[in-house]
Amino acid sequence: MRKHLLGLALTFLVAVSVLLGGTAPAEAGNFVQVADTGVLELKADQKWEREYRTKMGDVKIRFRNLANSKENKRYHLIIWWRDPGAEKYVRVANGYNPKNNFGYAFKVFRDNHTGRVYFAMDAHGRVALYGYDTFARKLEMYVDSINYYSPLPLPSMLVRQDGDLELRFDSVNRSGGSTRYRLFWDLERNWFGYQDLNAAVYYNGPTTYDDSVYDMSVLNAPTIYEGVD
Repeated sequence: MRKHLLGLALTFLVAVSVLLGGTAPAEAGNFVQVADTGVLELKADQKWEREYRTKMGDVKIRFRNLANSKENKRYHLIIWWRDPGAEKYVRVANGYNPKNNFGYAFKVFRDNHTGRVYFAMDAHGRVALYGYDTFARKLEMYVDSINYYSPLPLPSMLVRQDGDLELRFDSVNRSGGSTRYRLFWDLERNWFGYQDLNAAVYYNGPTTYDDSVYDMSVLNAPTIYEGVD
């Protein structure tokens, strides 16, 4: 058992790996969205907890507002995994997230082709996509919005009409164009690949934006994770 301290604003477990590939997918995806919490308005000691069962195993997610905790460890998130046929869950992530001005939201996605479940954690300024790798037997952070260029401040994750995922960035008032990246599961790399849909945006779009209207602390938070693997 190793303890990690990672200075990332959202992350509760990161496995260092080769980052996203840029090749085009061979076929359309099969992703569907199965949950969207919206911004969680949890009072002291309240929690959001869900269990998702798949043919590859079951995942349980708990996110709780700690009543008497420091600001940089205000929210406690635990992930459990249970293999098919097993009786008990095994904890695969145990992390703390700081309080921010806008709170947190979750979206849960399922890949109907592989049966895998992924969830996106949104802190209104940063989005990360996680999933449990049944082969490596650990939670992976597959996508982190800070690794993608955009002059616009607000990232989000959604399912495209072609069945792949999309990471998009919008302005605060959701007006004008968006910066968009198509995300797909790359079987050869066993990782998410991406397709940049915005070459022209880099040159024609704004180069700065007003960051006073959203919480910059999620980008520069102190160490917020203590976990086990």
